[in-house]
Amino acid sequence: MIISVNARDEMQQAGITEDEVIQCLEHGELHRHIIVKGESRYAKRCVFEDKTIEVIYTLRGDEARIITAYPIRRKKWQG
Repeated sequence: MIISVNARDEMQQAGITEDEVIQCLEHGELHRHIIVKGESRYAKRCVFEDKTIEVIYTLRGDEARIITAYPIRRKKWQG
């Protein structure tokens, strides 16, 4: 697994660990698949006790390249 500089910056700012990214890749739910400039990109979501994260990545051979990782803000319902 390769983590881009952008992804490391985003992870650090959001308090996302490398272990959480690995868990998300291994056990997260595939949220979407898009093609950007001919490259397939995937998004997986994983729910942890204190946060939900999304990891955007591409596959090059057998290796995942992490493009970015960020928290998903949970909506609080009022009523």
